[in-house]
Parts: sequence; C-alpha cells; structure tokens
Amino acid sequence: MTRVRRAAAAFALTLPLLLATGCGIATTGVVESGRAGTVKLATAPDPGLLYFIAPDGALVPVPVSDRMQRPDSGFTIGMLLEGPNETAREAGLTSQIPLPDSMTPESGAGVRRPVKVAADGKTIRLVLPLPVGPLSGPARSQLACTALAAVTASPAPEIVLIGTDGKEQSATCETRPAQ
Repeated sequence: MTRVRRAAAAFALTLPLLLATGCGIATTGVVESGRAGTVKLATAPDPGLLYFIAPDGALVPVPVSDRMQRPDSGFTIGMLLEGPNETAREAGLTSQIPLPDSMTPESGAGVRRPVKVAADGKTIRLVLPLPVGPLSGPARSQLACTALAAVTASPAPEIVLIGTDGKEQSATCETRPAQ
C-alpha cells in the first residue's frame, strides 16, 4: 500500500470514531431565561390598504401604490370599489364587489365617487354608491377589512353598510373563507 492509501484508510476508520464521540460537551436541558421577547407593531390607521380575494378565497391586504392619493378612508373605499389594479389581477387577486353604476364603461369608467364614512368609535357606517342587498359575504368582508384598516378603534367597531337600495347590512372582517 502506498502512503496515500494508508492515510486514506486511517482517516476512513478514524472519522466514524470522531463523529461518534462528539465534541466532548455534555448535553443540557432547557435553561430558563425569563419571559419570551415581544415586539410592538405599528397599528396606526392606514387608509392605504385595500383587501382583495386571493385564489384560495382568503382576503389579502394590498397597499395602495400611490400613497399621495389617499386623503381619507372614504376615498380608499372608493378605490376598493374600482377593483384590483393590473398588478393585483396578475397576482390572481379578484373582488366580489360589483362596480357601481357610476363606474361602468357606459358611464365613463374610472369616475371615482368617494364613499361617505362616519365613525364614532363604536360603529363605522359606510354609505356606498351601490345596493348592499346583493353583496356576498366575501364582498362585505372586503369592505369591512378595508374600513377597519383605515380607522383607530379598540375594540373593533361594528361596521354597517348602507346602500342605494336603502338597506343596511352588518359586515365583519373575516380574512379566511368559512369552511
């Protein structure tokens, strides 16, 4: 045998022994060191979040790309009524909120009508430019989550949708579809 082969054989026999012995440090149990760390998150109102529906049915927040065009929550809800932008559509996001009559192609699409929002700390009232009777559960959740992101209230206030059909409907922010 050559010297290289002897060294390789010695190494091959020694390696398993080294791995089996470890590094010589005994294992220890869990060491108590106090409470778990916490992180404070910024929870300021953000009228720049719109909620759309992902392909799996969950609601996902989408930031408004132009932060200068969001003066208030009513304006942001108006943006939500226009539906997802091109980038959000490419990502597979959709909306179940029907376009108001003021935004149909026949009336000149893109005519944004701000939504009237009144919040008193206990209730958020959204006066919408569309009937609320035919709105689906996910559509009501889209409106509720977008409105809640735009106001500061603890606990979360009740959300009431008021439509052109004169009906009022309660809405809750549910980000996962009901099973």
